[in-house]
Amino acid sequence: MKNIIGVVLILFASMVQSADLQKGYDAYNKGDFKVAYEEWHPLAEQGNVSAQYNLGFMYTNGEGVLKDDKQAVNWYRKAAEQGNANAQYNLGGRYVNGEGVLKDDKQAVNWYRKAAEQGNVIAKYSLGVMYDKGRGVLQDYKQAVNWYRKAAEQGYANAQFNLGVMYGNGRGVLQDDKQAVNWFRKAAEQGYASAQYNLGVRYGNGEGVLQDDKQAVNWFRKAAEQGYASAQYNLGLMYANGEGVLQDDKQAVNWFRKAAEQGDASVQGSLGFMYDKGRGVLQDDKQAVNWYRKAAEQGNAIAQGNLAFMYENGRGVTKDYKQALAFYKKSNTKWSKKKYAALKKRSDCTTKLFGVSVKCANRDGLMAAIKKAGATVKREDKQKWGDIYNTKSLLKGSSELEVVYTVDDYFAKATYTFPSHMDKNQITNVRSFVSNKYGEPDYLNGKVSLGRVTYKWYLEDGIELKVSRGWPNTTTYLSFIYPQNYQAMLNEQEKQKKMREAKQYESQNNAF
Repeated sequence: MKNIIGVVLILFASMVQSADLQKGYDAYNKGDFKVAYEEWHPLAEQGNVSAQYNLGFMYTNGEGVLKDDKQAVNWYRKAAEQGNANAQYNLGGRYVNGEGVLKDDKQAVNWYRKAAEQGNVIAKYSLGVMYDKGRGVLQDYKQAVNWYRKAAEQGYANAQFNLGVMYGNGRGVLQDDKQAVNWFRKAAEQGYASAQYNLGVRYGNGEGVLQDDKQAVNWFRKAAEQGYASAQYNLGLMYANGEGVLQDDKQAVNWFRKAAEQGDASVQGSLGFMYDKGRGVLQDDKQAVNWYRKAAEQGNAIAQGNLAFMYENGRGVTKDYKQALAFYKKSNTKWSKKKYAALKKRSDCTTKLFGVSVKCANRDGLMAAIKKAGATVKREDKQKWGDIYNTKSLLKGSSELEVVYTVDDYFAKATYTFPSHMDKNQITNVRSFVSNKYGEPDYLNGKVSLGRVTYKWYLEDGIELKVSRGWPNTTTYLSFIYPQNYQAMLNEQEKQKKMREAKQYESQNNAF
């Protein structure tokens, strides 16, 4: 009799719990999370596994309670230890991500396995991933395939896709393009974008299927319409090349732009190319540079080379050989290497004086060129740092040219003198004819109307051109300066000066 009463009480308690559990579900489905929590919490405390799992879920998402990863783990664990497969899977995920617990891949594998062995499809897939990546277990592609297959055969698209990848790469199974296509197709038909993209690639290349551009376009489009950047890019390429669709540059640009705005470097470079060539859009150098730069900053070698070309030719940006050389060097493609070598050779020695590239000039060559141009020698003495020439008949308004060299006789600085006889406008005249050749100055300090003035041009090969005037003496100077060599000359002069002073001090010291 006691046993019968006990059974009745248990059945009654079970019926009450079921009713309260259902009240919680009804409230939850209406979005009344507070009532759902109030119904489920007492049941969970009494050991009801479904209520425990539900509380874990509510704490995970902050529904009816403050989001609390530790409480989520607490309730998932209680349900998991009673054998609830969903709780076991979720607890495994918590260990993978370190949410509410310390990260622990071994514990994650432990709970995934418990859930997988009960048939939880996502746990099977997740266990496959752990074997695939060697997380919490020794990496084992065969075991990865085993668990992917179990989940894939239950229709789980993620697992079907991963199984296709394993067949495609021959990992854990013999490489088999047809099987790869088979599993990609199953996932693709469920709307899985990565599988749709990969199926498009297979049709495009004829791998595991007959090559078919129309089918490639079909699958690329399905993935592209879901926002899959690589598919958007490939669909753009199909339109650009007229493969599987009528050639249409506007459509190509449309799909390139969608992928480019997601940050895909390759497609950013392609969109830059479309603007560069005016294909599908109005030709626009600035937009070309904009997209080339975005791709280049992500390390895309082709975009880096194209951006260098824009800098070299002043298209969409100010011409800048230094930037061009820097991006050609970063690009490091066969084409960029050739462009770098040619530009470096050209940019290293572009500034000429009397037909001689001053940056690459030595003293003998420049001396000969100056005299050949018609300047008369005022002083040429290799025992001194520089030579001086009369230039009245050579450059209007100038009186002389002084050229100084490094200790090993390489060009350092050349300075024309323009006596002004208190003519404060002389500097304006000199600035004007320099600007006619080299463009507007890059730097200005002072006022032309009164006082000291300096204009500077920074030329492409590193030569600095300076027009300056002191005050109250209004004599104007025009200088070509190779900064590296000029500083080396000044350093050597200082060194020699200190040596002379040391010898003089020693000589005087010995005299008394």
